[in-house]
Amino acid sequence: MKIKATGLVIVTALLLVGCDSSTKAASLEKKVEALEKQLGDLQQKVEIQQMVSGLDKVAFLTPGSDGYSVVKSDLGNLTVSIADIQPYANGSKITLLFGNLTAATIDGLKTKLEWGSIDKSGMPNSAEAKSRDVTFNEPLISGSWTKSDVVLEGIPPADLGFVRLQDVGHRGVRLRR
Repeated sequence: MKIKATGLVIVTALLLVGCDSSTKAASLEKKVEALEKQLGDLQQKVEIQQMVSGLDKVAFLTPGSDGYSVVKSDLGNLTVSIADIQPYANGSKITLLFGNLTAATIDGLKTKLEWGSIDKSGMPNSAEAKSRDVTFNEPLISGSWTKSDVVLEGIPPADLGFVRLQDVGHRGVRLRR
């Protein structure tokens, strides 16, 4: 009888330990799921913050729009707008109007220029967009507007829906003496 009672106690203890460990496992699984959800939410927030912080480094221009876009360069903020669009060979010749808000004359303004059409909802048709690196020859005089022409191949003025400038840099600067 003593052996049966001891066996019963052992079996009961094992069952209780098993129940307790399965309860702990279920609790741990819930905690892991909650932590994974929190991690996913944090990753999403970081991605959104990175996208928003990069927006000031891109100028998005549309033909016919009034005003200008502000773009952050490696020296400071510049303004840019589309001043004119003309047909040219197999594309368009656009005149960009740069406003130099810095105290330095900027030589050899460099940028990655993207252009293309827009879809029916007014969004850029990025799959068909074209891009190239451009260096402008005209110096951007401090506190002044500067016009610069650039040819956009493969898109007539009627189809041009957007022009985007990003990665704005420079070749040199000059200060007044």
